[in-house]
Amino acid sequence: MKAPRIDPVLGPFRRLRLAVDLVANAAYDTMRYWRHSFTQGARVRENLRARIAISLHFLEYSLSLTDAKPGHSWHKARMLAEDVMLYAARFGPDPTVEIALGTLTEYVAFNANSGLDLAPLVNALQALKQLPRDGLRGGSETHTAAEIRACGKMDFLRFAEARHSIRSYAPGPVPQDAIDRAVEVAQQSPSSCNRQTCHAWIWTEPADVARVLSVQSGNRGFGHLLGGVAIITSDLCHWETAAERFQGWVDGGMFAMSFAYGLHAEGLGTVMLNWSVTRQQDRALRQLTGLPESALVITMIGFGQMAETLRVPVSQRKPIELARRMNMPLR
Repeated sequence: MKAPRIDPVLGPFRRLRLAVDLVANAAYDTMRYWRHSFTQGARVRENLRARIAISLHFLEYSLSLTDAKPGHSWHKARMLAEDVMLYAARFGPDPTVEIALGTLTEYVAFNANSGLDLAPLVNALQALKQLPRDGLRGGSETHTAAEIRACGKMDFLRFAEARHSIRSYAPGPVPQDAIDRAVEVAQQSPSSCNRQTCHAWIWTEPADVARVLSVQSGNRGFGHLLGGVAIITSDLCHWETAAERFQGWVDGGMFAMSFAYGLHAEGLGTVMLNWSVTRQQDRALRQLTGLPESALVITMIGFGQMAETLRVPVSQRKPIELARRMNMPLR
């Protein structure tokens, strides 16, 4: 039996207009993904950086397995050596190269007695060994469960419950070091193959904050009180296949929440400002801010100094039974 329709059936012309609008906006997103992802091959620096990150990730996680076997991920190691040589030749040394060299060094040591022809990897390491280093690490490392638990010991539920969407702010600048620590927190967010595609574009000058907020429709009544605004993006250049077309939203969502929690940990107020917009509004934001077309806008986050006393929406969470799905029968 069909559920009763709540709203009346739309007329055919209204339905056609809605369908055309949906298709046009979906095409806008699809063509941006096609132009900037490396579905067609690595064409720009960020494409190659992402491919290096993918190979790197395969090596690092396979080296960390308890039953890691010699020769694992050999084809990824070969690809990584070739891509790092190409990257260094075209763009010079940077953190991407240094982290890759650390990982390749551990991989070669792990497979020293495997019988593999390690020459391609050794040659790459030799060719790049004179590059400057900044102490960045790659590969795998050992930790104990005890030290991880000790570092993570806190009542996180209480911490999360204490964060509210704040719309009452006190005047005063937001310390730069607090913003930087929040960005560092966001960088700890998981990302697909550790590609770390996300950025926080941040403005704290009142006039600039006001202009950015002018193209976001959900800050009326409190936007003028904010001490800063961040636009969270994921770089489309770091994605490859059609199957990854939505992955930027996943990684970006985690990055955004971690950034908000980072600001919360610094004693600042935050409010999520959604970016559910049409292509016209998306273009207007890019024209205003200079965001590249390859930057997929996930959300905005407003932040600032909290007023000493403030009222917030209750935003009662539903009972856990409505969110938890345990041991559902499989078909």
